[in-house]
Amino acid sequence: MGEELFSGRYTWSSTTPTVAIVNAIAGIEGVDPTDLSTALGTTLYEQIDPEALDTLVITGSHPEVAFTVDDYRVEIDENDLSIAAARD
Repeated sequence: MGEELFSGRYTWSSTTPTVAIVNAIAGIEGVDPTDLSTALGTTLYEQIDPEALDTLVITGSHPEVAFTVDDYRVEIDENDLSIAAARD
């Protein structure tokens, strides 16, 4: 994983993984979450299935998921969300 830009711990019943990811990347980019697709030129939906991700993380036991959104490497390990620069 490249340089870590964000790390947070969540209770997924309070904040869904997709909302946490969008908010975190928007914070890194310095834009409102509603403007993130314009800033990145892509949406989270174009990268992954948000409903499937939320279901997997919320209902899975000890989920570990990693994928790339634009220039960001997103990793979820149980209740921890980490976002890093995708490139080293």
